[in-house]
Amino acid sequence: MSQTDLQVPGQPQPAPVPVNRPAAEAPAEAKKPAAPRLYALDALRVLAAVSVMVFHFAGVDAATKANWGVNPKELFPWLFPAAQYGSYGVQLFFLISGFVICLSAWGRSPGQFVRARFLRLFPAYWFSVVVAVLVWRGLPDGARTAPTVTDSLSNLTMFQVPLGAAHLVGAYWTLWVELTFYLVFLLVVWKGLDYTRVSVFCWVWLLASVLAHQDHKLPLVSIFAQPLNTALFVGGIAMYLMYRFGPDLKLWGLLGASWLAMQHDLMASVKSLQGRGLDRDPVVVLGLVTVFYLLVLAVALRKLDWVNWKWLATAGALVYPLYLLHEELGWAMIRTVYGHLGAWPTLGITCASLVLLAWLTHKLVETPSQRWLRRKLDEESRKARSRKSADTEAR
Repeated sequence: MSQTDLQVPGQPQPAPVPVNRPAAEAPAEAKKPAAPRLYALDALRVLAAVSVMVFHFAGVDAATKANWGVNPKELFPWLFPAAQYGSYGVQLFFLISGFVICLSAWGRSPGQFVRARFLRLFPAYWFSVVVAVLVWRGLPDGARTAPTVTDSLSNLTMFQVPLGAAHLVGAYWTLWVELTFYLVFLLVVWKGLDYTRVSVFCWVWLLASVLAHQDHKLPLVSIFAQPLNTALFVGGIAMYLMYRFGPDLKLWGLLGASWLAMQHDLMASVKSLQGRGLDRDPVVVLGLVTVFYLLVLAVALRKLDWVNWKWLATAGALVYPLYLLHEELGWAMIRTVYGHLGAWPTLGITCASLVLLAWLTHKLVETPSQRWLRRKLDEESRKARSRKSADTEAR
């Protein structure tokens, strides 16, 4: 998923201004009118999270004996054909993330951007790492070796990929993708976001992802401009610019270039997975991800403003903890319950239990810890300003 940015914040936002007048935007410190929440994005995030969860439990051909014990094709004959494509919910996450990171970062300083990303990502993530360690140690599947203590501690950094440590949860791979996106986008936030700067950044970054195919010559480029993922992020950013400024020929061109680069890398990815228990019809895969583009585009063009059901805000808030917790814990539940209840009741109870746990995590862990960390960071900022003021007066 990642992760995925995974939250759609209802940040204050100025009304759209003409595309040829980016300089007319209000300064960051100016008071901005509240913008309506984009409930349609919440709905899409829920769709992505549920798709990934159902894929893990009912759409993986190569099931191990330690979990269901048989191929899900046999247990869920009518669900499996759809569930096997649920992994592409991750591509929907990345499209949404490109859109939302602009929505949440516009008008913020680099420090505010970093702080917001930290508070959003880490509290729930740290809790999920603890849960994963308990599952690996207390409910082992008997077929895999548990990650070492060193690898488990490394997972707390969210930098286990460059550290070469094993993921405690397979879905964590998307979080490194999100982090590299934030690190690259921070360069733009540092200079200040406007139409021209963000659109130029998107073209340069997309070109870098194309050059990353020569990763043996440009290893750093392949880390920070990953093929496929970069095109998805750029597509989301282009659609946010359409949402904020209105569509124009340059943005349609950027979105088209994003889709063209994406389809090439997506087809290569589908081909690389064939013969590994993940055989998928490339036409269906491309059609599905194209539909994701169209759905986010409908949000950008305000065609889904009629989606305003308040419960979607609550459901959207559960997506991140659900994504973090569902995989290893869900498999442990399946191993424990399946022999007593059968396939369908086990799948239903497992999914319902995980949604409940995600709600409890959001209410009892994520929100209180974010509130505490925010208060502490505010206190330290005030102290730092006081020290700076005292130093200035001393001079």
